[in-house]
Amino acid sequence: MGYMYLNLVLHAHLPYVRHKEANRLEERWLYEAITECYIPLLWNLEKGMNASYTISFSPPLMEMLADPLVQRRYIQHIDNTKSLIKNEYGHVKTEEEQKLAAYYDERFTKIRETFLKWNQNLLSGFRYYFELGQIECITSSATHTFLPYLETEQGLHMQISHGISCFEKHFGIRPKGMWLPECAFTPGLDKTLHMEGIQYTFVDEHALLHADPTPKYGVGAPVYSPHGVALFGRNQALSNYIWSSSFGYPGDPNYREFYRDIAYERDWDYIKPYVHPEGIRIDSGLKYHRITGQTEWKEFYDPRAASTAVKKHAHHFRTVLLDHFTRKGDQSFPPHIVTLPFDAELFGHWWFEGPEWIHELFAYPLSQVEAITPSEFLQRHFRDIETAHISFATWGRDGYGDVWLNHKNEWMYRHLHYMEKKLIELTATQNIETPLVKKAVQQLAREWMLATSSDWAFIVDNESASQYAANRCHEHIERFDYLVERVEQGEVTEELLTKLESEYPFMKDIDLTPLQSKHDEYVVKYKNLSSARKVLMLTWEYPPRIVGGLARHVFELSKSMAGSDCELYVLTAMEDGLPFYEYSNGIHIYRVSNFQNKTDDFIHWIDSLNLSLINQAVELAKKINFDLIHAHDWLVEGAAITLKKAFEVPLLVTIHATESGRNNGIFTKMQETIQAREISLIKEASSVIACSDYMKNEIIKLSSCSAEKIKIIPNGVDRSCFEKLKEEDGKWNEYISNDHHIVFSIGRIVPEKGFQTLIEAAPYVIEKHPNVTFIIGGKGPLEKKYNDLIQESNLQDHIHLVGFVNDQERNHLLKSCDVAVFPSLYEPFGIAALEAMIARKPVVASNTGGMASFVKNGITGLTVAPGSAEELAKAISVLLSNQTLASKMAYNGQQLAMKEYNWDSIGVRTKDIYESMILT
Repeated sequence: MGYMYLNLVLHAHLPYVRHKEANRLEERWLYEAITECYIPLLWNLEKGMNASYTISFSPPLMEMLADPLVQRRYIQHIDNTKSLIKNEYGHVKTEEEQKLAAYYDERFTKIRETFLKWNQNLLSGFRYYFELGQIECITSSATHTFLPYLETEQGLHMQISHGISCFEKHFGIRPKGMWLPECAFTPGLDKTLHMEGIQYTFVDEHALLHADPTPKYGVGAPVYSPHGVALFGRNQALSNYIWSSSFGYPGDPNYREFYRDIAYERDWDYIKPYVHPEGIRIDSGLKYHRITGQTEWKEFYDPRAASTAVKKHAHHFRTVLLDHFTRKGDQSFPPHIVTLPFDAELFGHWWFEGPEWIHELFAYPLSQVEAITPSEFLQRHFRDIETAHISFATWGRDGYGDVWLNHKNEWMYRHLHYMEKKLIELTATQNIETPLVKKAVQQLAREWMLATSSDWAFIVDNESASQYAANRCHEHIERFDYLVERVEQGEVTEELLTKLESEYPFMKDIDLTPLQSKHDEYVVKYKNLSSARKVLMLTWEYPPRIVGGLARHVFELSKSMAGSDCELYVLTAMEDGLPFYEYSNGIHIYRVSNFQNKTDDFIHWIDSLNLSLINQAVELAKKINFDLIHAHDWLVEGAAITLKKAFEVPLLVTIHATESGRNNGIFTKMQETIQAREISLIKEASSVIACSDYMKNEIIKLSSCSAEKIKIIPNGVDRSCFEKLKEEDGKWNEYISNDHHIVFSIGRIVPEKGFQTLIEAAPYVIEKHPNVTFIIGGKGPLEKKYNDLIQESNLQDHIHLVGFVNDQERNHLLKSCDVAVFPSLYEPFGIAALEAMIARKPVVASNTGGMASFVKNGITGLTVAPGSAEELAKAISVLLSNQTLASKMAYNGQQLAMKEYNWDSIGVRTKDIYESMILT
């Protein structure tokens, strides 16, 4: 006498409906499945099973079941339901309803206990019984994508590999099998399954019946695909007993009616606290009626009568199996196998008594029928299986793909295919070795995977929750498109990526390797061998960390040069709240922590910063062959010289100011140290950039270097920041009014900026213009001294030191002022004055340093002797009194700034220096 196998397979899956915001209706799909399906299945396992079966967990479901936010919300859901049950005791009138309230009270108490038993993560329970050998657990593709409709091998590999890695994360072992979403198989798909170590999967009956060659045993045995993956075929006739809507077991009159819930039968005021807070009646899970029959009138549900029906149907199915055995039991070899795959949610959710039926079915094992898992079958019979070629097939409507591609949902695929190919392109062309770029492409992969879920097309076709499904697909498409634009424009930030990921935190670990191919490796290699110069830029400050003008200079210069011919890597100091790595405006920005961040000795702080810069640069150099180092000022001298020698590349140095110039001489030990480092940096440099003739002469005087070594490239200004001003938030209203003249100045509050001269000049201006207000923006060590001087001079109603002013605030103040004043005693260039000119404001500036090269007295502004309060007061008064003259100078200044000092031309000139140094 022969024997036969029973291969029961449950596919547990829900779309990823975890939302950051609470009370989403769709999240209740998960709560209902947990309550009615997954926990009752665990109850079966706890009671002990006389047979093994297989459960497939999709990654979206695994990620949601393991999510702490979802777990907390589920407990709240259960507690809310229990509160409703408590109220039901006092509300229901009949004896039957009282018994049902008690039934649900006991049931939901047990549900809560079970949930807590597994530390709110039901996967722990299934993993426990998997490891005991009571069940076999497998996975599905990453987001339940309809795999035959993917465009590329890389996309297919991405979906399959992440389904496996997600399972391994939650179950601690790689799965042997994989559920193909919708049982959708197409030729070639098995190659990727085999490559990833998948031994078996499941297909619909007609896939085997129409295979080539026709399998000897039909669906009574699996076949190997051309790549050696075992394909188990669904037995449709026997499956119908379980799920058929016309004659299947779930339609028995004694079973619970799915479509009758007390939430739709109770008065609104009573049920309101237990349904959706927006006033939507939704299922409470308390269903008091049985199917009864084809009638609107329903009898009360009787759990005991339902259990009797369960026993009857389990017994009936055992007789069905025995009858099948009499016809197929002599099959050999392998013995006949009945494969019965179902959506797990059929058992418990749609068919409330389904889990009990499974337990009852296996409670009385048949000697002729052995329940077996696919792995066990293959272990015994791997030599006995035929090989066949399978065509495209699904278990959907008419056996093919019409459900997932038709006139209702076809619009999705042009977007999904674009996303898939664009993702592969970006993986090949973007520098994913850099952390932020890699994270951005990983987020793009996450958006693509979530958009491709087969659920969205299915729901749209089914017209059940079609608006939600369409919106979700659209949402991921739009998020993908937006992030692609940010990546390609070099405007990705850590903040943006954190926001996107937090909204749908699906799969924290995304591996981009499956998206790569030999062709992609060639593209990357070609890119790395291209003519793009790789420049390491060193600076101690970089926005939004702004100490002085150097930060803005480096930012604007870098932005103007970044592009296909120049890859810029900026290394700078860390600032609290900023990311270690950022890819923005086409620039790679690395912020390093200081080894001695707490030291009060500035020189020690700088020395330890340089050590950090060196360490980070050395790490980058393991992957990037730098062509040149560009260092800014003495503060990065140690790192610049060390790295120049280590990398054997040219060193370009920009000297923004000298210590002697700032202090009008060298008077202290620290100043001597700084000057020595300035000289060392200049001497080690292959070339030096100065921002003006004034600075060139100062550098020659300082270091005795040749004039040919120094190139003059001025600072620049970005005109667009004044053209696209955001709405002012009213921060300066207390200082600005229509009947007052505004005199504005900005800079570090240090001696060389000459603000003391401006304070001394103020009374002379006020005497002629009583309605004048002076606003000085900036931070620095002399703030208290100047505030004290203002108080002593009784000028507090006219002069306001407003502290740090960001770029947007500076632009608004420039827009609002009547005159911009820059009374510097020492100014290597004077970019703040240039910004005032580009804003079309009349300028008064000291006739010193670099400002003398563009503030031409009587033409583009008025110049005064440094430190002369009298001359400064007269110049301000002239511009306040003569609007025609002020407007003419403002216009001339703007034209000069736009023509001679725009960052695009400055970037081109700087790149020309790069090229000449690299080729020398």
